[in-house]
Amino acid sequence: MFGSKGRKERKRLIALLLAGVMVLSGMGISPISVQAEETAVEQVQETEPVEAVVEEQGEETVSGGDVEVPEVEETEVLETEEISEVAVQAAEVTVPVVQNADGIYVFEAAIDAIISKLEKKAAIPEGKYGTDNYFTLSGTATRGNSNTYSAELGKAEKGTLSFTVQGTASVTISITSTGSSNTSDFALLKSDGTKVIPDGETTGIITVYGTDPVKEVKYSKLEAGTYQMCSPKDGNNTGRGVRILSAKVVDVPVSVTKEYEFDAATDAIVSKLEKKAAVPEGKYGTDNYFTFSGTVTRGNSSTFSAEVGKTETGCMSFAVQGQASVTINITSTGSSNTSDFALLKSDGTKVIPDGETTGIITVYGTNPVKEVKYSKLEAGTYQICSPKDGNNTGRGVRILSAKVSDTTGGSRPARADWSTVEAPTLVSAKQITDKNDIEVKVTGLVGYDGADTLVITMKDEAGTVVKTQSVAKDGKDFTVTFTPENSGKYVFSVVATRDGEENKAAENTLDVDFALVLATPVISSATSKGNNSVEVIWGAVKEATGYIVTVATEGEKEVSVTAKADETTALLTGLIVGKTYTISVVAVRGEDKTKPGTATVTVTAEAQRVWSKSTYGSSTDSKNNGVIGNANDGKVTVYSEGGKGKIVPGSTDGLTFYYTAIDPETENFTLTADIHVDSWTLSNGQEGFGMMAADAVGSNGDGTAFWNNAYQAIATKVEYYWDGEDVTTDSSANKISMKLGLGAISRLGVTADDVAAIKNGTITMPAGYVSETTTLETGAAAKGPGTYNLVGNWNKKAEPTGNLENQLTDFRLQIQRNNTGYYLRYLDKDNKVIKEVRYYDLERNSLTQIDKDNIYVGFFASRNARITVSNIDLKTITPADDEKAEEREIEYVYPINTIESPVFSNSADYNLVYYGNADGTLVVKDQNGKEVLNKEFKALTKEMVALKLNNGKNVFTINFIPDKEYKPGEFKLMTSYDPVTINHTVEYKTVENNNIYVSPNGKSNAAGTKDAPMDIYTAVKIAAPGQKILIKEGTYNLSSTVKVERGINGTADAMIYMIADPEAGSRPVFDFDGKCAGMILAGDYWYFQGFDVTRSADAQKGIQVSGNHNILDRIKAYKNGNTGIQISRYLGTDQFNQWPAHNTILNCSSYLNADKGYEDADGFAAKLTVGQGNVFDGCIAAYNADDGWDLFAKVQSGSIGVVTIQNCVAFKNGYILDENGREINAGNGNGFKMGGDSMPGAHVLKNSVAFANKAKGIDSNSCPDIKVYSSTTFDNESYNVAFYTNTAVNTAFAADGILSYKVSNKVAEQFKLLGTQNAADVKGATNYYFDGSKSVNNNGKEAAASWFKSLDTASALKDGGITRNADGTINMNGFLELTDEVPEGVGARMSGRTSGDITVTPDEPKQDDSKPENNNNNNNSNDNGSDSAGASSAPETVNWNEVSSSVQDKVTELAQNPAIATVNMNIVCTGEVQVPQKVLNTIKGANVTVAFHSGNGVAMSISGQDLKNKDLSKIQNIDLTVDQTSNNIPANVVAAKTSAPTRQLAIKDTGSFGVNVNIHVNVGKENAGKTANLYRYNAEKGRLEYCGSFTVTSNGQSMFALKRGGNYLVTVTERRPSESVWFAEGNYIVKAGDTLSKIAQRNHMTLTELLRRNAQITNRNLIKVGQRLNLN
Repeated sequence: MFGSKGRKERKRLIALLLAGVMVLSGMGISPISVQAEETAVEQVQETEPVEAVVEEQGEETVSGGDVEVPEVEETEVLETEEISEVAVQAAEVTVPVVQNADGIYVFEAAIDAIISKLEKKAAIPEGKYGTDNYFTLSGTATRGNSNTYSAELGKAEKGTLSFTVQGTASVTISITSTGSSNTSDFALLKSDGTKVIPDGETTGIITVYGTDPVKEVKYSKLEAGTYQMCSPKDGNNTGRGVRILSAKVVDVPVSVTKEYEFDAATDAIVSKLEKKAAVPEGKYGTDNYFTFSGTVTRGNSSTFSAEVGKTETGCMSFAVQGQASVTINITSTGSSNTSDFALLKSDGTKVIPDGETTGIITVYGTNPVKEVKYSKLEAGTYQICSPKDGNNTGRGVRILSAKVSDTTGGSRPARADWSTVEAPTLVSAKQITDKNDIEVKVTGLVGYDGADTLVITMKDEAGTVVKTQSVAKDGKDFTVTFTPENSGKYVFSVVATRDGEENKAAENTLDVDFALVLATPVISSATSKGNNSVEVIWGAVKEATGYIVTVATEGEKEVSVTAKADETTALLTGLIVGKTYTISVVAVRGEDKTKPGTATVTVTAEAQRVWSKSTYGSSTDSKNNGVIGNANDGKVTVYSEGGKGKIVPGSTDGLTFYYTAIDPETENFTLTADIHVDSWTLSNGQEGFGMMAADAVGSNGDGTAFWNNAYQAIATKVEYYWDGEDVTTDSSANKISMKLGLGAISRLGVTADDVAAIKNGTITMPAGYVSETTTLETGAAAKGPGTYNLVGNWNKKAEPTGNLENQLTDFRLQIQRNNTGYYLRYLDKDNKVIKEVRYYDLERNSLTQIDKDNIYVGFFASRNARITVSNIDLKTITPADDEKAEEREIEYVYPINTIESPVFSNSADYNLVYYGNADGTLVVKDQNGKEVLNKEFKALTKEMVALKLNNGKNVFTINFIPDKEYKPGEFKLMTSYDPVTINHTVEYKTVENNNIYVSPNGKSNAAGTKDAPMDIYTAVKIAAPGQKILIKEGTYNLSSTVKVERGINGTADAMIYMIADPEAGSRPVFDFDGKCAGMILAGDYWYFQGFDVTRSADAQKGIQVSGNHNILDRIKAYKNGNTGIQISRYLGTDQFNQWPAHNTILNCSSYLNADKGYEDADGFAAKLTVGQGNVFDGCIAAYNADDGWDLFAKVQSGSIGVVTIQNCVAFKNGYILDENGREINAGNGNGFKMGGDSMPGAHVLKNSVAFANKAKGIDSNSCPDIKVYSSTTFDNESYNVAFYTNTAVNTAFAADGILSYKVSNKVAEQFKLLGTQNAADVKGATNYYFDGSKSVNNNGKEAAASWFKSLDTASALKDGGITRNADGTINMNGFLELTDEVPEGVGARMSGRTSGDITVTPDEPKQDDSKPENNNNNNNSNDNGSDSAGASSAPETVNWNEVSSSVQDKVTELAQNPAIATVNMNIVCTGEVQVPQKVLNTIKGANVTVAFHSGNGVAMSISGQDLKNKDLSKIQNIDLTVDQTSNNIPANVVAAKTSAPTRQLAIKDTGSFGVNVNIHVNVGKENAGKTANLYRYNAEKGRLEYCGSFTVTSNGQSMFALKRGGNYLVTVTERRPSESVWFAEGNYIVKAGDTLSKIAQRNHMTLTELLRRNAQITNRNLIKVGQRLNLN
């Protein structure tokens, strides 16, 4: 029916879909190689044959034709004839369907992509089939057991083929029975089960006999509805199914007319404008149908109008879908003016109005108004304007109003009249047994012909609305659940709503007497108190009126006591010492009783200390935290697992604490214990465990931030400085980072008033809070600076860095409080002190600030740590009996005298910055000894001095004379008050070039020219404003951080550019090999573009942006050891005014970044220390271990500046991919995490998309005031949207245009709106939130799948799913793109700022005065070993006219002398070799070979016979220039291939030559008989690709066939390498910016020829980066 060509094409499409592999397309992530392709390459003599060519898919969409425009990526088409059903299903793709005319839908089993490949009797998968997936196959269906293809539907309606009619349809179905001698029944059923009678029949059941002939059944005028083809249940042949061979539905849509109007006088925007004010570009009128663009103003008149600019500089446009009539009211621009008016089609032609003969209408003055009418406008886009070619081009024209009546087909019939819709009814309302839920059942029609929503309301007895719930899902019977917080009577009502109609309320209401289910009491302690008694303490239970406490043991009668509602403790007496009792506590309320909370206790003769437990603080939960055992029994296990809790010395902890209370007035104490490490997991340094004394304990189960004062002996992240002998405060000494180490932490300065102020939102952090960390162990110090781990028994999934040989799993720790203060000690097994830290507390009040009556001391664990504590020894002593307090010792502080400015400069203007930690006098002298500064200096500040530099080195002298009376704090002195002199040398150096070239093998002393490139480290020191660092292609193997120092700045008018070399064939890659941080960019006004940054060290960022006004454009950061690209401050001493500001991260991609603990590595971050005005635009974050974006702030450093994220995409964060492309479960996994620590930030997210992230899509992360506009969040595994805060009292969230949708899970949104928050700012009608079953706005309007062009996440994650356009902006390729159903402003419509188009101006060559002006070195001798028959020569500048003449002579001689079989001509060219077309035409078809010798045994040759069938008309010349001094292939790449001597050759023209070219390389007579091998360097892959081999001749010659240039390597080996040929000469790989016309021109052919050679290209305007084109 559709022909073999159509079938073949469909097979090709399916084969392509099967070849797809999961990649992060558009970003170059491709863990799996893709479809191989075989291409033959012509070789000469003994060159190895070509095998398969393997190329990875590219990253971006580029245009194909003459106009370079971004297009949707086209799928490459491969030939495949055979494909199995299993393969189709495994591919998980939608099978291409047969496309036909609009309204015509066809199913044909013989050509169906799935059925036609099935074996006989094979099951047909349920799913969509036929044109546009119009038909649905469900139930039992098989391929018929016949050579004729069919879908055999199961008997008795067990299998059906259904379809839905939208308008009025005619249907033709071809059927047979199930065998040649069988009989089957067939019917077409409506949705209510009634049968449709076919044309010419009298019954709805059709009986069909055998299989030949085929029975054709027709139906006419089927009304809108769903129909099923089947074998009916009630036929006469119910034992058989029926076969469907084909079905055709012609669905004629219903005609619908829609009215659209624009009236300037009533328009919400235009009517508010002042006269002559600009009318904003955008959408106007009914349903935003009209669009104003260009120059449009409000007319200068009291009559409202939109005045469009003259000569089409402004216009009003609209689009007709069907056929339209249009009425437009216009005037001129003034009472005495004359204007022209026209309505233009999209091709620029003018539409002639009704009753007129021309398309240009002239209108005079402003009264009367001119009415212009048009009839029967066809579908298309139209513009209302003042035309360019009228007689009055000096004026615009005013539009007062416009009305369009558009008649289209395909719309649904009108909704049922509201008056016919019945009011809803409450069916039942009851409390669910043993649950705090009330289940309410209602009935009421919701859907197109019913209500928009049902709103169910719960009120208390006083009539106050407690909660409402809405139902907007189509249906009639619904159940909703309410969860009251208190007991009482609740009354339920329901109303039905429809937009524009009066609500319909149910006639009935229902009430429920709700009783809150009492919670089981939790016993916090059960402790023997001596005297045969036990004290029990438990937590209060809401609404309990009392408690029953029971004690029981084997062989004794249970004894119970009661407690009142306000009592949560009981003393049980009369127990027997030595016996173990089970204590139970039951909460009671009237007749209600709870299950008992239980604990066991052994009665002792002496009173035991009460030990309690509490899990509290940030990120904790009761499920993953707890305590096992009892300290009074000598052993207890404390754990915090599941990634919960955290240690944050700078603010608050989240942990599980097992503790006892000490009386601060009457008791000093010493707590000693052994702590065994059961397990711990490396994260981000927030894991920890140990021993603690504190003045307050949080409530068990409270996961909010909790402030207290505390001392901790702790195993956690500890950092210290080591001077070679001891720990020091000198920051210039060796820094030792322990992850984990052992230390002591003090947290002091929190008052009870602070805690109250934080709770009520007055403050965010105690003003006097101070935290200090000191090491208790120095075992790694001798190893030098670095990161190490002391603690063993770590989780094997994340190995710590720098594991010490003798890791510890057992620690003996001690905290002592005496009259001097608190002593934290690390002990050996004999209780000898290994290390001690002393904290003075002579006033005895450091831990009585919050709870004055108790000090809490015990053991804790946090974030994936489990410890077992044993040998617990707690001794107390009265202060009077304890030793007297010691006099407080003086603490000495090491002086800090630092110059924070770099030792080099790119400008004569230099700012010297001094920082110090003592008061004193600062004196600065310039390079001439002149004093330029002499002033008093205050500790912990910065002083800047503006200086002028001379060329070369400048030495400045800085003298600091400390104030001898200065004290850094009470009981603190400096270690020295001696004057300090610093000689600071600064080198001022620049280069004159406009461009500074760098390469992987660049030298620090190189000139930075194209031929003498510099190294990257030197270039970033000397680049001056306006200069460009051009990064040559290749992999830069770097072992130290690339740092743009503060002060190496461009300017607003002359930025410094660091960009990929425009001539590079591949992106440069900065590879840090896991050795260090990647790049730190602290300069201002830099523009970075077009390179990759990868493999920074664990816990080190890929790129850190610390300067101001920088742009990062199309940078890729991947596989780094921490965040890919992060904005944060440069130095720890930087205050807010030095935090990075006004940076733009543009069209960048960050992916596969992961730290070892999967805790910190985000895609992008602007966190902790960030100034104002930073923007992320057009960026993609995917597969990062932690979050896509992180805007975390913390209380100790305060709020960060407002960050804007726009036009960005975040997906699959929280997962990374292994080398085989399999997902690994990693860290948190939020898409956009936009805050932290409940700190305000007012960050903005707009026009962005989050999907398939492991956790939340849009996450306020406790920031109380984020703003989200026009963004889409889809199928994230936790909340799509989470607006919440932890400790802030008020929220100020704003949302407008959020579109949240889900299909894979039912997790609803999270809202925690507090205090002064206006709920309407979040829950307006423009926001569609997912409520657990649907996405709906506050009016009950529901979002639907039809709002999206595609919801196929699996396809979006495959090659071509999400790409970039040629201008750098993101192309979603249909996925989550919105249809016209979506209201304007709702959801993301991907757009954004285009990447910069940076022009590189070549430097003018400089005259070398050491050489004569005309130093031509002509060499007329032949290369060693070359054969010559009629040789000529050329000077360095070849005279091609002479060459052409000589060649013509030889061709003539050959033609006149049959005795001469062939002629070889040798042309010596020591400069550029640009072979012109006339030379090629001369030898074309002749037995003449011309060799162009560049010296040193290298030549390029062209044979006339090879040109015999070539069209040379498009070849102007062929560039055969060979650079024999090239060193473009990295040394490590060469070394990896061979250790033998090699030769590199760079052929200038890297494109296709358009003709066959041979390269001749003399490798030396000594290698005769050996094998010469040719490799081409693929810079993008960083590898050498084998091209072939040649047996070296007796005089040392080798020869290879080429069709394109590039960088080549020649090696010599004893035998041929066992490699497959990689490089196929006849192919071209599409690059960013390419068009088909450009490629054709560059490869010397017409566009038609190129298209003829690439039949797979069906749209010349649509090709993709990485696509392979055939040039043969």
